[in-house]
Amino acid sequence: MRVLKAGLQTTLQGVPFAGHRKIGMPAAGAADCLSLALANSLVGKPSGAVAIEITLTEAVFEIQEPCSIGVVGGAEFLRINDVVHPQHQTIDLLAGDKIHLGPSHQGTRTYLAVSAAIHADQVLDGQSTYLTAGLGGHHGRALQTEDIIAFTQAPSNQRRNRSTPLHLRPHYSEDYMLRVTPGPEADSPDAAVVEALCRSPYVIGARMNRMGLALEGDSLERETFSNMPSAAVFPGTIQLPESGQPYLLGPDAQTTGGYPRIAQVIRADRHLIGQLSSGSKIRLVRVTAERATEIYREKLSLLTPWLGQINFW
Repeated sequence: MRVLKAGLQTTLQGVPFAGHRKIGMPAAGAADCLSLALANSLVGKPSGAVAIEITLTEAVFEIQEPCSIGVVGGAEFLRINDVVHPQHQTIDLLAGDKIHLGPSHQGTRTYLAVSAAIHADQVLDGQSTYLTAGLGGHHGRALQTEDIIAFTQAPSNQRRNRSTPLHLRPHYSEDYMLRVTPGPEADSPDAAVVEALCRSPYVIGARMNRMGLALEGDSLERETFSNMPSAAVFPGTIQLPESGQPYLLGPDAQTTGGYPRIAQVIRADRHLIGQLSSGSKIRLVRVTAERATEIYREKLSLLTPWLGQINFW
């Protein structure tokens, strides 16, 4: 597959790196693991198989060997040889066919899965790209014009023409609800901070990337909070810097941080972080840890019959 056009954050992404915390690096991996899994299911591949993640911009590719593709995400359009095709469908392609994915219309990221096994650099049992350190993916960097993405053809019995059931197709928009549980520092004298966090909506600010997203809205009081010794943080952790404006950690979040951890996005909702961009509106809703576990199990029971084994990282 030859790259004819790609944005600054068009990368190869799949499962996060295994054992990343032992060496203090981010997990990385697909920002929206559900959309990745749905795209992979269209070409008969495991949910976390490496695929192409396109962020915000349009991208154009030329197929050099026959294969099948599946596309899921926020792209405004999908065109094959200038003919519009729907997402959530398996599409068979021939050598010379051109794939044109439009910029994000709703949401932020789009996933292009290929039936063939994509060649990517192996790091910590994963092939995802971690741009900051130049690791994994395609030589540790974003895809560029004239790059060749090599792949190995899969056995024909692995290709299955499929169409994602309507009730499993994600809804992309500019408004999201994220459910959260109180963070470790929410048990301090400022426990009311979680209620304040969930009281009014926030907008994703201009300071956003795969590492994290600044939330703009009501400033939260942190008179009795102080910066603390560095402690473990994860994608979905919401920290409270000195400014009082919350900060939501993304898939490339650092492994430790010194700001109070006031909330944690529940595991079942964490994939939505990958579809947030500057200007997106979010409302945070508090749930108990017990309810968060129930929600996760309910979501898995809905998705597993179609996707097989899937984990929300």
